Amino acid sequence: MNATERRRVALASIVTLVALPTLWVINRDTGDDTIVAVGGEQEVGSDTAPPTTPYEPGLPAFVGGDDEPVLPGVVDVAVPPPPNANEVAARAAFARYNAAGRPCTTLLAPDGVLLTIRNVDNGQTTTCTNTLGKAIPPGADVVMDTAIYTEIANLADAPVPVRMSW
Repeated sequence: MNATERRRVALASIVTLVALPTLWVINRDTGDDTIVAVGGEQEVGSDTAPPTTPYEPGLPAFVGGDDEPVLPGVVDVAVPPPPNANEVAARAAFARYNAAGRPCTTLLAPDGVLLTIRNVDNGQTTTCTNTLGKAIPPGADVVMDTAIYTEIANLADAPVPVRMSW
């Protein structure tokens, strides 16, 4: 801060320190004994008090009255049927295959069968042929070709829960 700015701040401080008490002293003894209230003006020394009404709280808005609460009924939960003899729950992953056709690899189904794979999360279904051509990574039960996997799930979601049937 330069010298000019310091002088301005000092002058403003002195004016404020002098002006505020002066205004308070001037307005302190005006001799006006009226109070402005919500209902209008009222003399301080008069005998009539301003009208007041006692506070009475209303009922809460969220309470529905004196009725007993209604208990909810039975909640139905959808549970998929258990797998049959040619169906198994598994986790699916993906890998690039060099083979032609629609290859996939799992040790849970016989070699060479056509597998129908349904994503449990979204219901999308695809088919592939079990070729036993790839190693299965940890955490997965079936490995599908990348193009086949994208028909039922996003690559970022791997591995996904699936149901395989043949």
